[in-house]
Amino acid sequence: MKNTNIKIQYLLAGSLLLGMTNSFALDDSDLQYNSIGLGFSSQSVGGYTQKISSTGLSGSYLINDSIYIGGGVNNATFSPPGVTQVKYNGADIGIGYRYGISRTTDLTTSVDYSSTNITEAGYNGVTQNGTFVNFGIRSLVMPNVELGGGLSFGNYQNQTTNSNVALTSGTATQLSAGVRLFISKEFAVKGAYGYSSSNSSNGKTYTSNSVALSVAYYFQ
Repeated sequence: MKNTNIKIQYLLAGSLLLGMTNSFALDDSDLQYNSIGLGFSSQSVGGYTQKISSTGLSGSYLINDSIYIGGGVNNATFSPPGVTQVKYNGADIGIGYRYGISRTTDLTTSVDYSSTNITEAGYNGVTQNGTFVNFGIRSLVMPNVELGGGLSFGNYQNQTTNSNVALTSGTATQLSAGVRLFISKEFAVKGAYGYSSSNSSNGKTYTSNSVALSVAYYFQ
C-alpha cells in the first residue's frame, strides 16, 4: 500500500461536510434537527490531480434540550498514480452540546470518534482511528435558509499488523462552511466547502479542499 495511510483524515472532513456531525437546539428554536441524510463529496488533495470521491449516510438525534448524538457511514475511492484503486469504508459517532444564543442561532461543540478501514488489492487492510473536537455555529438567516460554519481539531493513528505499511499518527485542523436550503419543513439540500491541513508523524504536511452536496429528511 503506497501513500494511502495518510489520506483518511480528509475523509473525516468529508464526513463533516456530508452532515455526519450535527447539532441540536431547544424545542422552541426555529432550527430543525432530528434527521437522516445522504450526501456526496469530492476532495482535492495537495500534490495529486486525482480526487477522493465519497458518499455518506448520516443521522442525528436530540437526546434532550442541550445534548445530541450524531453519526454515519462513509465510503470512498482514491486512485493515486501507480497505485491500484484504494477503497475506504468507515463510520463515525459523536456526542455534543448546543447553546442557543437566539431563537435562530446556535453555538455547538462536540467530540467525534471515527474508524476507517483502508484496502488496496494485494495488501492487508489498514484501520485508521481518529478523534476530533468540533466547534460550530448554525443560523437561520431566512425562514428557509440556514448558514453554518465549523472549526475542528483532531488526531489520527493507524492500527495494522501489515509490515508493508508503516504506522503513522498525526494531527489535523479543519474549517468548513455551508448553506442549507429547506424545500419544505421535512426536506432540505445542503452545499458545503471544507479545508483541511494535517501534520503526519513522517514529518510531512498535507492539505485538501472539499466540496459536498447532501439531502436530508427532518423528523419530529
